[in-house]
Amino acid sequence: MTANQLNPRLLATHVMYEVVVKQQHLKLALQHTLAKNNLINHISAQDKAWLQNICYQSLRHHHNLTARWQKFIDKPLKDKLIAELLTLSLAQKFHLDTPDHAVVNEAVKCAKKLKKQWATGLINKVLKLAVMDHSFTPSNAVETYNHPQWWIDILQKDWPDHWQNILHANNQKPPLWVRVNDDDLHIEGHQHPQLKNAWRLVETQTSTSKELQQGQFSVQDAAAQYAAHILHPQAGELILDACAAPGGKSCHLLELQPQIKLDILEKEPHRLELVKDNLKRLNLEANRLIEGDATLPKTWFNGDKYDKILLDVPCSAAGVVRRHPDIKLLRQAKHIKQLTDLQQQILQQMAALLKTGGQILYATCSVFRSENESQIKKFLAANPDFQPMDLNIELAENCLYGQQIITGSEAMDGFYYCLLEKIR
Repeated sequence: MTANQLNPRLLATHVMYEVVVKQQHLKLALQHTLAKNNLINHISAQDKAWLQNICYQSLRHHHNLTARWQKFIDKPLKDKLIAELLTLSLAQKFHLDTPDHAVVNEAVKCAKKLKKQWATGLINKVLKLAVMDHSFTPSNAVETYNHPQWWIDILQKDWPDHWQNILHANNQKPPLWVRVNDDDLHIEGHQHPQLKNAWRLVETQTSTSKELQQGQFSVQDAAAQYAAHILHPQAGELILDACAAPGGKSCHLLELQPQIKLDILEKEPHRLELVKDNLKRLNLEANRLIEGDATLPKTWFNGDKYDKILLDVPCSAAGVVRRHPDIKLLRQAKHIKQLTDLQQQILQQMAALLKTGGQILYATCSVFRSENESQIKKFLAANPDFQPMDLNIELAENCLYGQQIITGSEAMDGFYYCLLEKIR
């Protein structure tokens, strides 16, 4: 496909198929689809932005949009490519304000380009009915909240007073938060009430890539900016940032206190390169950059125990779904057990690397209690030489151990923190 032949709706259909049917992450699906069509360097910024937007909106509201067209077919549609075309067509109608005739006509054109001539009549009929259907009402919680039922069940149990707000926030376009490193930089936005360097940009803010590259600010959600402040780095301390990529929290620690000795650990080589890029952009220097596995410290630990450890463990990412809507369709209930086993293993291994009197900050971008306070409860039962420390995140909910930032609170992502001290 050449740039002149580019059809963003056709590309979007292929991307959605990659995500929903082939279970590929959205960013990889976008990259793979553009590369397959030889468009990586030939798609305009406008077309790429439209492509990304329609895919994000289709995934955020996938359950509801799919139900809207399924209402008008007699039996399940076997062709999954056409199914995704119908869903993203309705995303154009209900979330991009595309005129009805354009929704229908462009979908029919896409079917022809896909060599699915048999589907043109079905698409024409179903979409005309669906775009004019003003009486549609969701038939269940999945269609109402655009989340799998198991996910809804967990949130209802974990957060009986907040679950609806969390689900609603998950389906919104995320705000853009930045961490400002230059006090002279003018920001059009809203300053965080507790973090003076955290700014939420307004829609009209036009921050340039030049300012970003010069290190005047870094893109980082306000919830994630708490990590470095909680750990409160002091000059001369030896600190480990485990599971560090892409390096936002590492860089923040060094910005707060350049005189620390920071070891940065990352398992994946290509992700460690992201950390290096961020350090270079901000003109910061780490003590050690370590390609290694947090579950296998014997393969990389040099024997020098740490004063502090930042442990942002792999998790379900249930607190950042608005930024990664494909998670709702890719994540399954069975994955949670696998993740909690890994989290506990990492926490136990990292705790052994801490000095007496040292601190370890356990963090996740999840709102599931099984990944958060339940992990701390299990850890403390097996490690009586540790105790939890008080936190003061004003906008967070107090848990049995630690604090939980609820997704959408002060427009922040969902994040959990618990600070542990080794007392002997």
